[in-house]
Amino acid sequence: MGVRSGAVMVAKKAVKAALLPPASFGREREPGLFVLIYHRVGAGMGREMDLPLATFRRQMEFLRERAEVVALSDGVARISAGSPPGDLVAITFDDGYRDVFTRAWPVLRDLGLPATLFLATAFLEGEAPAPIRTGAADAGEPALPLEWEHVTEMTASGLVEAGAHSHTHRDFDRLSPDEAREECERSDAILEGKLERTVESFAYPRAMIGNEDVVRARYGHAVAGLGGKNVPRSFDRYAISRTPVRASDGMFFFRRRLAGIRPLEDRLYERLRRGRT
Repeated sequence: MGVRSGAVMVAKKAVKAALLPPASFGREREPGLFVLIYHRVGAGMGREMDLPLATFRRQMEFLRERAEVVALSDGVARISAGSPPGDLVAITFDDGYRDVFTRAWPVLRDLGLPATLFLATAFLEGEAPAPIRTGAADAGEPALPLEWEHVTEMTASGLVEAGAHSHTHRDFDRLSPDEAREECERSDAILEGKLERTVESFAYPRAMIGNEDVVRARYGHAVAGLGGKNVPRSFDRYAISRTPVRASDGMFFFRRRLAGIRPLEDRLYERLRRGRT
């Protein structure tokens, strides 16, 4: 991480600390399901979507010791059946970056932690670039896709599930029903052909919900907007909230997220995404 990136990260942590007291008033105390979002690990981008490997490892060790980590499909089933005795945590990775296999997977495997990969199949097939906004990938290692043999090794372990993240990672709220259907059909055909199993889960690209009827007709559940804990009283298996884990979280704010305190910055990010051009 460069000097400028380091200074930006320090500033972000200061803002997060200042916003923590008011955010604590919105703490969700009912037991439920946290679904964590990760993207890259140890790529040296200096961006929020890329966690240093040491930080990622500490977070996974914390989960192994302090939380009940479940496969996403198991978490969905248990929340749908009613309130669990305590909080559950599911780990997910979006897009399908190669460093998930080279860096994150050894940590998950050694700790025995389940995870779900949401794969943008055009990226893995070499038909489209990494689904990162322009300029975000200029620093650090190139954003290379997972190879299918990597995905096969991880899913064969029994610890990792694979779900759809569309084919070309286009925003579903900007597609026609036919375009959305084509995205899903193409993605599912590739995933099922490569992995020889039915695709049960879907992640909306950029967490923007759209064409819900298309998604509900094809999948058992879908993860959607950025948010906090999913609780039984308001649970929608086709609009499952996920908790973004950012590089500036470190361990302190990571623990706060898992205490049910959703940082106010998340709401700002959500407004910026919804107000995009």
